[in-house]
Amino acid sequence: MRIVSLVALAAFLSCSVIADPQPSLKRKGPGPGPGFLKKGPGGPPPELMERFSHMSPEERRDALSKLPPERREMMERRLEQWRNMPPAERRRLEGSYARFQELTPEKQQEVRQLFRKFSETFPPEKRPEAQAVIRRLKRAESPEDRQKILNNRRFLNDFTEDERKLIEQMANELPDRD
Repeated sequence: MRIVSLVALAAFLSCSVIADPQPSLKRKGPGPGPGFLKKGPGGPPPELMERFSHMSPEERRDALSKLPPERREMMERRLEQWRNMPPAERRRLEGSYARFQELTPEKQQEVRQLFRKFSETFPPEKRPEAQAVIRRLKRAESPEDRQKILNNRRFLNDFTEDERKLIEQMANELPDRD
């Protein structure tokens, strides 16, 4: 479940272009703040999604109007997904984001790169199966248990060599949830 949280959070974050503004740049009032238009790795942190969902329609329209049409549409889709997300799922993502923020900047970059590679390597329909294997590897109690998973015929048949290497790398390098 831990890896699913991180993968879900990364997928959620990587599907947008909003980077978290530096703490000194964060705003307390309505609106997304100066980091809203930044482009780069990361995405809309749960706090930003929550702030957006509490804006008045006029404030939201004003903030979104500052984005190019393609990004605006993407952000509107993200907001709709956030609004439709069950509260428990939102809390889980918020917790995952908080844990991610506790990582060093270098480790955050490594995690982002792993998730980017995961998204580029696995087509959407194959991701749940890959995530399940990563979870099993992370839960394995011994090196022998891990080897059984890695040598499993279905694992060897269902994934290419590159996919298998990435799954193993993610299981080894992604931080565990507390």
